[in-house]
Amino acid sequence: MRPRAFDEREVLEAAMRVFWEKGYEAASLHDLTVRMNIRKPSLYAAFGDKRELFGKVLDLYMRKHIAYVDEVLGRESAAAVAFGGLLRDLATAGSGGDPTLGCLAILTIDELARREPEWTAKTQAHQLRLAERFRQRIEQGISSGELAPDQDAAALAHALLAAVIGLTVMVKTRPDAAFVDSTIAGTLTLFKEAQS
Repeated sequence: MRPRAFDEREVLEAAMRVFWEKGYEAASLHDLTVRMNIRKPSLYAAFGDKRELFGKVLDLYMRKHIAYVDEVLGRESAAAVAFGGLLRDLATAGSGGDPTLGCLAILTIDELARREPEWTAKTQAHQLRLAERFRQRIEQGISSGELAPDQDAAALAHALLAAVIGLTVMVKTRPDAAFVDSTIAGTLTLFKEAQS
């Protein structure tokens, strides 16, 4: 068996960009092979059909997205400040470097949830992983004495997940910066500081 003449991660990243920009249905095999810089037979041999390719892209995206969230939340010692940083980063840079692209997992839900139960399950599992990361980070803030001991970490994590999803969708329309700032500030009022 001949070795592949391309870097699998690199071509999956290229395919991810096509699906991100166009959506699953609108992305043609021509769009994909041009951006991936491979021929159709190589695409089929390495990744199967378009549906299988998208599944691999979605898995890669979700791994990268979790790593991105972990990295941003780890920049600050205070939980509330860390989440403020995450929300601002999503609004200005986005997890893919362009906030107008939105989140590929959310776009997948929006486009395909009704007819693709496998991908719906994957994106739901991704949301649960994010909520768990958020809960753990909030619990760190409670343990450190930053946040009130009666702060409901799970409920706050779920509210923050909803805020992240909403903000990610909202910034695709390029809203006024003051509106985004106000939205983030309002979200951060959910944190209950410990009484000194």
